[in-house]
Amino acid sequence: MGFLNTMKEAITKKPSTLREPNFIKKFKEDNGQVEELEKLLNIVPNEISKQIEQDMKLLRYGISGEKNVAYELSNSHMPILILYDLNVEYKGLKAQIDYVVIDSRFILVIECKNMVGDIEITNSGDFIRSFKGSNGRVYKKEGIYSPIVQNERHVEVIKDILKGEELLGTKHLTLIKQVVTVANPKTVINSKYAKKEIKEHIIKHEQLINTMKVLHEANKDGYWLTEETMYKVADCLMKYNSTHKFDYEKKYGISSILKEDVETFKNEDKEENFKEITTKIEIDNTKEETINKEEASIYKELKEYRLNKSREEKVKPYFLYNNQELEEIIRVKPKTIDELKEIRGFGDVKCEKYGLDIINIINRQYS
Repeated sequence: MGFLNTMKEAITKKPSTLREPNFIKKFKEDNGQVEELEKLLNIVPNEISKQIEQDMKLLRYGISGEKNVAYELSNSHMPILILYDLNVEYKGLKAQIDYVVIDSRFILVIECKNMVGDIEITNSGDFIRSFKGSNGRVYKKEGIYSPIVQNERHVEVIKDILKGEELLGTKHLTLIKQVVTVANPKTVINSKYAKKEIKEHIIKHEQLINTMKVLHEANKDGYWLTEETMYKVADCLMKYNSTHKFDYEKKYGISSILKEDVETFKNEDKEENFKEITTKIEIDNTKEETINKEEASIYKELKEYRLNKSREEKVKPYFLYNNQELEEIIRVKPKTIDELKEIRGFGDVKCEKYGLDIINIINRQYS
């Protein structure tokens, strides 16, 4: 950096060349988690699929909230560096951080929450979430883990990293601030009885730009960072960032199920001779009943539909439905989506994607 730029920064305490927000690690709406869960959804029992569907819903809420925050940061017109979705690990400590914003006068650690329901913060710092019906009455209340406490732990990990790497001294660590943004515009936050130190750490996402400007102006005479140091801080945090791989098999306890399904159905994406298929059905039928012509025709059409659809979506055929589920369709002969949902393995997502086609095949054969 040139001497004049250095002098300019020393006077203004602002970056000499950085003029607009710069995403060092950009926001990505598609992080692969939803797609991974969708694939998992197609090969698990119905009772597990309902839990996965709920987690997918919450995950989409979270991504939507993070997108709102990304929009605010992008339109702040402040000379800042932004890192999104950091998964840092340092000396055995781990933290998944939604956003870190690096300004010349502050480093802001942002925890993004797209909360559903209304939030009340008590005098003791407890967070209570309320759900209201269409009549406006509260029908459910529940306590939730304090996002402020969660974010405080993230701040401590970042402090340890920057201090350990000798980028910031003890005094400069006071530049690190934290805030929790509630990104759902419909959520009402009642912080009437909350302590001041909690109130100032939780905001709606549309207040984020103003909060950053206040932090910047409040530190006119304090410690500050040169533009070079700002980039060094960003590089240092990226050094300890890693791709987080969530162990969904462990979470849902389905490792054995997956192994069994993959082993059993690993060749299902290959076209099979229809004679062999119908023979297998007759052998596997515990009642020793042979399928009639209509059932054989349905089996063939459902098998062909599964193969074509799997090629279209570039997934394994058993992601749509496996052989056991296919045989159950033929046995039940569902005529409606609700009837199809009664078959194990067919949750809301799978029925939404393939249900109408399956029903049409059944109805076409028996019309």
